[in-house]
Amino acid sequence: MNDPSICHVNLADGFRGGERQTFLLMEELASRGFKQSLIAKSSSNLASNSKLIEGLEVIESSLNGFDCRAYFKEAPLLHLHESRVFAAIWSYTIAPERKHIVTRRVERPPRSNFINKSIYSNANQTVTLSRAISTSIEKSLDLDLDPIVIPSAKTGFTNDQIEVQKIRSKMGGRFIVGHIGALDDSHKGQLQIIELAKMTHETFPEICFLLVGSGKDDEYFKQLTQDLNNIELVGQKENVGDYLAAFDLFIFPSRHEGLGSILLDAMDFGLPIIASNVGGIPEIIQNGVNGILVNLNSFDDYFNALKSLFSDVKMRLRIEQTNKEKGKSFSVKTMTDQYINLYNRIYDKS
Repeated sequence: MNDPSICHVNLADGFRGGERQTFLLMEELASRGFKQSLIAKSSSNLASNSKLIEGLEVIESSLNGFDCRAYFKEAPLLHLHESRVFAAIWSYTIAPERKHIVTRRVERPPRSNFINKSIYSNANQTVTLSRAISTSIEKSLDLDLDPIVIPSAKTGFTNDQIEVQKIRSKMGGRFIVGHIGALDDSHKGQLQIIELAKMTHETFPEICFLLVGSGKDDEYFKQLTQDLNNIELVGQKENVGDYLAAFDLFIFPSRHEGLGSILLDAMDFGLPIIASNVGGIPEIIQNGVNGILVNLNSFDDYFNALKSLFSDVKMRLRIEQTNKEKGKSFSVKTMTDQYINLYNRIYDKS
């Protein structure tokens, strides 16, 4: 492909896992000389952050993509990174004739409607982050799409040891069970963490819990934890790497999850992991090998997993080495190589 040109579309408001992955892909493609543009929501974090990528044209949409139809029609290849733009794409591009790739990042089934079926069935390729997402799409839409799986990439967070020590000192030098994610129990299941804090604050005073993130359950969680001295909710933080480096263990009790890209970052930092056995999580966490998988609604499973990892130093050290090695395979380079192969294959067919 001599003159690559890709129009990425992501109209999300925030800068969470999916938006960060879009950014990492565009940044790596830019370093390899690809001509790219991004259609993003006006004034979104993704739009502002992406303006720092050299050579990337950022087009800001204020109408969920409907004001960008000219760009949709002109782009040689559209890469759709989330579903809010589907209606605009379908309405203005004559979907069957427009080359487009759809990346699905969430396990939640897409609605079985005409537009979704048209976008997915006419896509040159559907990409998912896990086999669990692939199954969810095909079952919901009743389509044989043959998606390919391209997992997320670790972010490559760095850390400042002075800041890491400040975090550990604030937590009193205790064993830190950490979590990073939007505070939304309906998705991330953080009520399990709060229950663990209640259960252990007297029986295991050496253990504390540290939650990084913000979301719709902010105030509710603060009320539930106000009388506990072993759990801290610190809100949204930019220095995520400092917190990962300060944690002794990572807990991820999601109720549904396409993959959970933050798990790749936890692995990169060599953290033992306790995670729910849902969605795409078992595709990257092997029970007893690089973490412990637990049944979603079994508090006893979470408690027993925590006790095992807290008390067994040898197990933690073994998992630490396993995760550091396993994390190497989830690099931005590896993810980008797979997308470039896909772009080339689609262009070669034109």
